[in-house]
Amino acid sequence: MQPRMTALTITGREQTWARDLALETGIQVSSCYQCLRCTNSCPVSSFMDIKPHQIVRRVLLGQQESLLSCSAFWVCLSCEMCSTYCPNEIDVAALMNRLKNMVMELHREPAEPPIATFHQVFLDVLGRHGRINELQLMNRFQWRMLLQGYQPPRQEVLRDLGLMLELLRRKRLKLLPEKSAAVEEIRQLARLGGEEAHS
Repeated sequence: MQPRMTALTITGREQTWARDLALETGIQVSSCYQCLRCTNSCPVSSFMDIKPHQIVRRVLLGQQESLLSCSAFWVCLSCEMCSTYCPNEIDVAALMNRLKNMVMELHREPAEPPIATFHQVFLDVLGRHGRINELQLMNRFQWRMLLQGYQPPRQEVLRDLGLMLELLRRKRLKLLPEKSAAVEEIRQLARLGGEEAHS
């Protein structure tokens, strides 16, 4: 027996969200004709619950609630292959990033909490020093995850410790973070990005 499909109710307001996004970010999803090139070029589309072309389609249909609860844009690598291969120059990667920001702005529970936590910690460390210190990044990330109730398996802890010791032995891991000479510029860019996201 075929599963029962729910009918899509059209009210005429579906494209309001797409228009708002276009005004706010310049991302013109209305020019998408579902050629699937974004999905076919994505190296991680097989790990997504919905594909990049389906994300664009849901924006066009105004399905904000269902879209913000999916995990696809958290899985996104921000490699921009989708944007590069789009024949209509839709910045699908920027759309993915905007959806991440919307989840955080609306204080919604992200579909992939560990990825969302790592994303936030990465931005915090970058804003503090202007560059990434891997040891500090992973230390902060692990503490945040522990505070959220995640307890890593013993094998994972031993593997990470072994990797850290090997990197220290090869002098590939710095114990103390170094501050970039351009840290103020990086902080300013981060502030501008935050203002644009909230405008």
